[in-house]
Amino acid sequence: MRKQILSVCLSLTLLAASGSVYGMQARASETAAEGASVIEAVPAETEFAAPQEVDDSVASDAAGNVIAPEVAQAIDSADMGVTDMEKLADPEQAASDIADGAEETLQAPEDANGADMDKSVINAAFDSTYEFTKEDAVVYVAQAASVKAEPSDDAEEIASIEKYASVHLTGSNGLKYWEVTVGGEIGYIDSALIVRDSAEIEALKEDDIRKEETEAQSRQEQEETIVEKTAEASEEWAQALKDSRRAELAKQTRSLNWNGPVLSRSKGSVYGPSGKETYYNLNMSGCVRNMNRRGYYYDVWVRDDGVKMFGDYIMCAANLGVHPFGSLVECSLGTCIVVDTGGFAAGNPNQLDIAVTW
Repeated sequence: MRKQILSVCLSLTLLAASGSVYGMQARASETAAEGASVIEAVPAETEFAAPQEVDDSVASDAAGNVIAPEVAQAIDSADMGVTDMEKLADPEQAASDIADGAEETLQAPEDANGADMDKSVINAAFDSTYEFTKEDAVVYVAQAASVKAEPSDDAEEIASIEKYASVHLTGSNGLKYWEVTVGGEIGYIDSALIVRDSAEIEALKEDDIRKEETEAQSRQEQEETIVEKTAEASEEWAQALKDSRRAELAKQTRSLNWNGPVLSRSKGSVYGPSGKETYYNLNMSGCVRNMNRRGYYYDVWVRDDGVKMFGDYIMCAANLGVHPFGSLVECSLGTCIVVDTGGFAAGNPNQLDIAVTW
């Protein structure tokens, strides 16, 4: 079409140019006739040629000029509305009209076979290729799946399917998304998640159970390890505190809350914060067993100054009516724990007899 239009324009341009040359020759002849003194004679047969028979089948313009067949055909193909050949009397106007028609033709959009297809046409052609093989089967999903409104990753999610749940498959193909029916509505899910065999789903469920059991056992072992290490750390911390406390007590020589006289080897009897104090040196193993039976389990050791200790306390004997077993009583040397009694208790119920190595 474009080649034909260009051919028409070229032919009309040549035709217009030849007309202009003819007019110029005519005016030149008239000018020469008026102003020249000598004019070369032109043979009459040249200026006035004998009329020739006109072939009606040959196209010509109003001046009688013959139009080439291909030019006439091009004019018809351009569909310019030129049906009367007499309208070609003005070649320049005809060329302008044809050029305008050619421009409109070039600006018109190409058909579906052209290079610039309409986008909607392309999309329609693509969508029509997403076809499904009809199915009517119950299938399962290997994991939770989303149902799309269209077979596309960017499509809206219209429903969701839980892991291992069944779904009605209505169409399949070799592409990513397959057609399903969920709640009476058609949707599309990722075909990679679809499992047809129910036995395979059961096997996957068993694998999940074993995995959960293994993870539960691992968590239990980790918890037990944490508890064990925590207990060990607590024991170590308690022992560290005990050792620190023991180191302080080992160097103690008097009660921190008493400013009076302190019982010693040289001072066999004093009056301390709770009354009269004396000391004795006997084997305390029987007293310790007696206290163990009563639920008191402490270490037995000796302070640096020779005072016998039961845990953090000084062992002493007292009137059990005033200070029962296990009672804590303050003396001049520190805090005592009652583990024994003696005959002195009848004459002096407030007296304390301190166990020492002196």
